[in-house]
Amino acid sequence: MANIKTAGIVIRKINVGEADRILTILTRDRGKLRVVARGVRKPRAKLAGFTDMFAYNELELAEGKNFDVVTSAVTVERFVGDQTPLETIGVMYYCCELVDKLIEEQSEIKGSFELLRDTLQFLKYHDASVLLVKSYFEMKMLLVLGFVPELHKSVVSGEPLKEDKELKFSVFLGGIVQGVDLAKDDFARAVSPSTIKFMRLLKRYPLLDVAKVSMPDEILRETSAVLSDFVEQAMEVRAKSLSVMAEL
Repeated sequence: MANIKTAGIVIRKINVGEADRILTILTRDRGKLRVVARGVRKPRAKLAGFTDMFAYNELELAEGKNFDVVTSAVTVERFVGDQTPLETIGVMYYCCELVDKLIEEQSEIKGSFELLRDTLQFLKYHDASVLLVKSYFEMKMLLVLGFVPELHKSVVSGEPLKEDKELKFSVFLGGIVQGVDLAKDDFARAVSPSTIKFMRLLKRYPLLDVAKVSMPDEILRETSAVLSDFVEQAMEVRAKSLSVMAEL
């Protein structure tokens, strides 16, 4: 039985049997894995802490028939603590749920681990708008998966965008439409030039830089709505965490 060494972040956990737990982990070198942690729910289990959500662990695994089995675990970092605001935990769950839904098991998507790790780390150490961080993660997740929204020209005609024209974002066409192209999608969402500019920032720059830009609440809300719609349409997923975040 071969031993496997890896490291990853717990993005989902499920209790099974009387004392075991199945963990879904996004690893830095093996993509998304599901592994079993045996006996961790027993009252005196020594290794139970590594199974917490958002825990970043160094792991040693033994190959199993259905799931690899955790034989050793050392926690590198915990991204959530007792003082973490509920709004922050909500967006952490949302990011992990997107990863779980969008990445196939044992599929390595270049940049996805670093994106999740850096986003959770940012949320841990910085007091920023959760809508900004949520939108940033959605945009970058779209990029690493190859779904790049068109934000610089009309997705239909290819003409450069003009701020004096009516501008809308089409989740079906994958970008901005204007002028006569609006007829191509009756359900396109109206967006302001400021929202388009902000989405370009999210697409181009790292989170630390984007967070330094002061954005009005209406722009953050409009951007969040547009990107949530696009993720749902392009990826064919609807994250349950969105409804939880709305309640928070």
